[in-house]
Amino acid sequence: MKRRMRRVGLGSVLLLLAGCIASDRLETLTIQPDGSADLVRFQSNIRSTEKGAKADEELKEYTHEFESRHDPDYVRITQAGGDVLESRWLRQEVPYANLLAARFPSAAALEKFYSNEAKEGEAKFTTRFTQDGARRRLSAVLIPGKDFKLPEPLASMQEIRQSLADGISETRFVVAHGQIVASQGFRVAGDRSSALWALDDIQELLRAQPDRVEVFLEWEVK
Repeated sequence: MKRRMRRVGLGSVLLLLAGCIASDRLETLTIQPDGSADLVRFQSNIRSTEKGAKADEELKEYTHEFESRHDPDYVRITQAGGDVLESRWLRQEVPYANLLAARFPSAAALEKFYSNEAKEGEAKFTTRFTQDGARRRLSAVLIPGKDFKLPEPLASMQEIRQSLADGISETRFVVAHGQIVASQGFRVAGDRSSALWALDDIQELLRAQPDRVEVFLEWEVK
């Protein structure tokens, strides 16, 4: 089954693979001062972009994958050493909706979840959590794959709204008991307690340095 994958590890900003299952996907990752973290993923408007029997087949496979705990995120969470606390349907007919909540008990589990083991020529993401006194840092080195090509930047508000209409995908990084003091590749909230990916900034970084880019969040614990 092909699928539109909005996110694969921390380097998902690089991977937009064409596919047949589309959805709106909202995630919140709350990082504790010791590097442990909680993840909540909410997906809605899950549907196939195919028609007729092919759409039915795609959705049947998708529902089986979710119910049998072979959802890609479920598998990656457990392989990283995390615990899935809840995984359930919120709507079990087209368009589907579901919820997944997980806990990463350590910084090592969080790092492993947001990294990948790439084969030669594939995109590689390596994530690290570090601490120095009250300062915390989550960083990721992104090495694009051999065949990676940057998408053309969206030129108008109409194109931006069309992209959102096709499918929303956002991950919010929340720093518990802290305030963000520096970042690269993220758009920081006004209260400096959380941030979203800044895809336009990341694309500019890749244009300037196409072989290797680092993105990071730094915060101070109160």
